[in-house]
Amino acid sequence: MDVSVMITVIAILLTVGGVVAISQFIKAIRLWLWRGSGSCSSLFEPICNLSKRKPVVLGEAVASDDDDLILPNQEFAKQAHVPSFQKYLEMYKRSIEDPAGFWSEMAADFYWKKKWGQQVNFENLDITKGNIKIESFKGGITNICYNCLDRNTESGNGEKIAIHWEGNDRGVDDSLTYNQLLDRVCQLANYLRENGVKKGDSVIIYLPMLMELPISMLACARIGAVHSVVFAGYSAKSLEERIIDCKPKIVITCNAGKRGTKVINLKDIVDSASGGPRNFSIGVRNIFKNFRPQGLCLTYANETAMKREDTKWQKERDVWWQDVVPKCSTECDVEWVDAEDPLFLLYTSGSTGKPKGVLHTTGGYMVYTAATFKYAFDYKPSDIYWCTADCGWITGHSYVTYGPLLNGATVVVYEGVPNYPDPGRCWDIVDKYKVTIFYTAPTLVRSLMRDGDEASILFIHAYYAF
Repeated sequence: MDVSVMITVIAILLTVGGVVAISQFIKAIRLWLWRGSGSCSSLFEPICNLSKRKPVVLGEAVASDDDDLILPNQEFAKQAHVPSFQKYLEMYKRSIEDPAGFWSEMAADFYWKKKWGQQVNFENLDITKGNIKIESFKGGITNICYNCLDRNTESGNGEKIAIHWEGNDRGVDDSLTYNQLLDRVCQLANYLRENGVKKGDSVIIYLPMLMELPISMLACARIGAVHSVVFAGYSAKSLEERIIDCKPKIVITCNAGKRGTKVINLKDIVDSASGGPRNFSIGVRNIFKNFRPQGLCLTYANETAMKREDTKWQKERDVWWQDVVPKCSTECDVEWVDAEDPLFLLYTSGSTGKPKGVLHTTGGYMVYTAATFKYAFDYKPSDIYWCTADCGWITGHSYVTYGPLLNGATVVVYEGVPNYPDPGRCWDIVDKYKVTIFYTAPTLVRSLMRDGDEASILFIHAYYAF
C-alpha cells in the first residue's frame, strides 16, 4: 500500500467516521501485516524488514540521527520481560488472535472478589450497529485501590517506599512507604465517607503535584467515588465548567502551589470558580444547595507556598485538611465495585469547544495500565521510576499513580518545573533518588536543549548513569 494512498484513506475516514474509523483501519492494517500481504510497504518497513536496518547497540556506540535502529545489548535483553522483538511479535499476535485468553492471564495477577463472566471483552465501535460500547471483565468485582496498596502490603512490601516526593524548592522533600500511603489514603477515604461521599459520587481534585494528589485519587477509588482531577494550571472558568458538569459532592484543593518562582493561589481560583467566597455562581450553588456546607471545600495547607493566615477563608464552607483528615481512622473498608463501574472522569482541554468528560471504568483500565507499565518500561522491583507528567493529564493518572503502584513500584513525584532553579534540576533529582527509569516528553527535552550545551551534557550524563 502506497503511503499517499494510506494518507488519502485516513483523510476520508476522518471525514466520514472520525477517530473510531481510523482506529479500525489501523487494526485492519495490523492484521493485514500478520496474515501476509505479499510485499511490505515502506511505511511499515521498520517492523517488517528489521534485518535491512542499520543497527546501533546501546552502550557500545553513540547513536546519531543517521542510525536507523537502536538495539539493547544482549545482557540487557536477556533480563527483560520481552527479551526479543520476536517475543514481542508473539505476544502481540496472541493479543489479536486470542484477546480473551491474553487479557485473562494479565488480569490474573490482581485480586478479584469475584471473577468476571464468560465474555472477557466486548466492543462495538461501529455506530451503524448501535451505541459505541467497550466492556472489559464485566461482572468481575474488584477495587483498584486495594490492588495498588493492600495487595502490596499483604505481600510483604509494606515497608518499601511507594512515593518519593520532591518539592519545588531544593531541600523540601518527603517519602511514604506502602504502609504509610495506605494509612493516609484510608484516613481521607473515611473523611469523605463521613461527609456524605458514597459510591458513584464525584469528587473534584484541584491540586498541584503534592503527595496529597495521588492520595486523593486512591481515597476516592477506595470508596467507589469517581474522581475528576483538574490540572492545577487551569483557570477559574475552566474549573467552574467542570464543577457544573460533573456535580461533585466535594472539592479537594490546597491554598497555593509553587511552580518555579511563581506562586499559584489555588484556593482563590476555587473561590472565583464558585462565584466568589460568599456568592456561588447559579450553577455551582444549585449543585451544592442540598449538601452540608462544612467540608464542601477541603483545603490542604501547603505552607511552603502560602501561610494559613494569608489564605482567604469562609468558615461555614472551608475546612483545613490537616485539621480533620489525620483524626480519621487508618482502617477503611473497601467498596468492591464491578469492573465496569466508573473509576474517574477526565475532561478534554476544551481548546476545540466545551470540555468533554471522558469516563474510565475500573477493570479494563486497571489491567491495561498495569500491563503497559510493566512491559513498556520493563519494570523490575528494584527500579526507581520517575514520570514527569502531571496527574491532571491521563499520563499522570496511568503512569504516575495507578500503573506504577499496581506493580509495587517506587515512584518519584516532583512538584516543580524541570528547569528550576537551573536546567540541571532533573538530573539532580535523578541522582538524589537513584532513578533508573525516567519517563518524560520530547517537549521537556527540547526545552532543556534551548538552555544550551550545559543542559545537554547533564542529560547525556544522567542517561548513561542509568
